[in-house]
Amino acid sequence: PPDRRLEIDRAVRRLVTGLGFSEAVTFSFISERTAREFVPEGAVVAITNPLSESFAVLRPTLLSGLLDAVAHNRRHGRRDVRLFELGTRFLPEGGENRSLAIAWTGAALPEHWSGKARPVDFFDISGIVQTLTSALGLSVALRPAERPFLVAGRSAEIVAVGGDGAILAGVVGQLRPELADARDIPVQD
Repeated sequence: PPDRRLEIDRAVRRLVTGLGFSEAVTFSFISERTAREFVPEGAVVAITNPLSESFAVLRPTLLSGLLDAVAHNRRHGRRDVRLFELGTRFLPEGGENRSLAIAWTGAALPEHWSGKARPVDFFDISGIVQTLTSALGLSVALRPAERPFLVAGRSAEIVAVGGDGAILAGVVGQLRPELADARDIPVQD
């Protein structure tokens, strides 16, 4: 019988690409400094004998690599970037977990004769989350939350709601300006 995880991965890839995003594939090894931008102290899995400091820990989130891919696209003249990564993240407690990260910068809608382009905002990306989870048959709710790497007031927790109560499934929000600046991603995006 086919592996259920592979079937789910295929379905997620099909849905996210159908929503206009391109897939990125990034390294599972990152620097400890980069990991600390997204997770608290002690929430990383160190590599015993790393090749260099740039590859010293296993990624606790897909965001760092995905944001580097966005920055690469922006440096090469692409203003509107829609990327996703479906991959494994590594946590000291909980081990390996499959995750999905989505990044969207630039215009929410392309210029059209009927109106001007407008920049993507929190409601656009949260709409993608709602569309994706609905298509997968998941019931989720967004509730206000703060994370050190996201702008306060423009971030929320994605909570899966079901018979067993509510389970934190992820977060959505706008990247903090200093993290965007560090990667040369324009703050307004």
